[in-house]
Amino acid sequence: FRLMEQHYFGIPPKGTWGVVIVTDFDVDEEYVELKAQLRSFGLSSKSADKALSILSNYNTGMAVSVPDLKMSAIYISKSTSPSEFYSTAIHECIHVADSILDWYGESWHGEPSAYLVGFMTKEIVELIGEPCIR
Repeated sequence: FRLMEQHYFGIPPKGTWGVVIVTDFDVDEEYVELKAQLRSFGLSSKSADKALSILSNYNTGMAVSVPDLKMSAIYISKSTSPSEFYSTAIHECIHVADSILDWYGESWHGEPSAYLVGFMTKEIVELIGEPCIR
C-alpha cells in the first residue's frame, strides 16, 4: 500500500530544471525509500536521517537541489490545514528558486525571482489541488 505522492514539472523557459514534489508520505512506513531519494540528492546518511526526523512532524518541508543535474525535490510533510500546506510549499519553492537563480547567475531581486516563485506555486496548485490533510 503506497501513500506517497510524487509530481514533476519543468521550469521554463529553458525547461531544463526539473522539480519533483513529494507529498502525502508517512516517514515511518516509507523511511527506506525516502532516505534513498534524499541520498540521491547528495545528502549523507546522517543528514538524510536528520531530514526525515524533521519531516516526520506536521507542517514541515525541505527542498534539496543538485545544480549540476538541474534538479530539485521539495518534500512537504503532513499538514494540519490547506493553508499550512501551501505556506510550506511556497517556503520551499523559494529555496528552489534560490538554487536556480544562483546557478544561472541571476539576482534574487526583481522580476525573475518573482516569476519563478509564481510559476512554481501555480504548478503545485494545479498538480496537487486540495492537499491531503492529516
